[in-house]
Amino acid sequence: MKIHCMGGWLLLLVGASAKAADCTVPGTWTDIFGGQFAITSALTGTGKFPYCSANHSLSITLNGTTGFTVRARYNGGQDCQGFSETLTFASDCMTASGTYRNDDGSSGADTWNKTGPFISLARTTLTTARATGTPTGGSFAFGTEAISGSNHAVVAMANGVTPTSNPNDITFTAPASGGAPTPGGLARLIARYQLNGAEARNNLNRVATFGMSCYMLALESDYGTQPNACSATTIYGTRYSGTVLNPGGLQGTYCAAFIANVRLQGSGQLNGGGYINYNVNTRQFVAVASVNGADGTPVVAGQTVARDRAIIPGRGVLVDVDGTGTGLLANDTGGAIRGYRLDLYNGAGRAACAGYANPLGVGACQTPQASCPGREMQ
Repeated sequence: MKIHCMGGWLLLLVGASAKAADCTVPGTWTDIFGGQFAITSALTGTGKFPYCSANHSLSITLNGTTGFTVRARYNGGQDCQGFSETLTFASDCMTASGTYRNDDGSSGADTWNKTGPFISLARTTLTTARATGTPTGGSFAFGTEAISGSNHAVVAMANGVTPTSNPNDITFTAPASGGAPTPGGLARLIARYQLNGAEARNNLNRVATFGMSCYMLALESDYGTQPNACSATTIYGTRYSGTVLNPGGLQGTYCAAFIANVRLQGSGQLNGGGYINYNVNTRQFVAVASVNGADGTPVVAGQTVARDRAIIPGRGVLVDVDGTGTGLLANDTGGAIRGYRLDLYNGAGRAACAGYANPLGVGACQTPQASCPGREMQ
């Protein structure tokens, strides 16, 4: 029977487990002998056993990334004694088990169970979340750190919420748009809850921000009438005017501005009603029966988005973007769509994208991808 020592605590990595890597050391703990321990972020603390008249003073040393050793000095008389204890963390971060050795040489097995502090997170909307700390009486702090890109969301406490509000509501805000299409980014949410010198930390969650742009089905009728009434357009500094004869794969004369926009947008509709696609690999125009995205499924105005497959590799993935919409279908790609960019298909003709503001918005994949997290939080 353990009658004069308190068990060690500290949470650390268990092997290479990602979950164990997020274990935290400071907090309150109990062991199988009824000991109650309070550990600070300085890796010191106190412990009290029900059969000891005085407290133990604790100091902790980490043993690499899998466990720790506790040295306990008894502050009372002869009713109890000091001890040392070496423990290893369980993968759930809530327990640590090992062996104690009393100052008189006796030893045995012990298990510690963490009783706080804890922090839990739940997404309430696309741009808000709620943090809850236990036990109550502590204070919260939040921040973000960039994982990819520079235009990522920032986190702040909601209006009227203070660090000691519990639960604590937070908001995610995307940067303001600069006008031109701009990639967003991916950020890690850092959430902390501090109580009595101990801190619970959650850094398991990521928040994506997407930079939006607009594309359309180029209409031949928007660019005048060949051969003598073609309008002009400028794309990336190059001016297109007049006509072009037999452009790659097509027969006949076309307004150069129309052909240039089919290359840019990926598809177009001829005056006769037929559709053409532009293949960026072969640099050829091909007649098609309908306009499909790169995944082979039809594009839908106001729903289809072109994405970077490095960010959203899955087919048929639905994406939610604050300020743009929910359930956007990522079934297309685009040569200029790289990183945290989404290009919204808005329909046919130049009017479909006229005045589009290219906003940045907090987003989430309804089917989480490796680089596009969902709404659920850990």
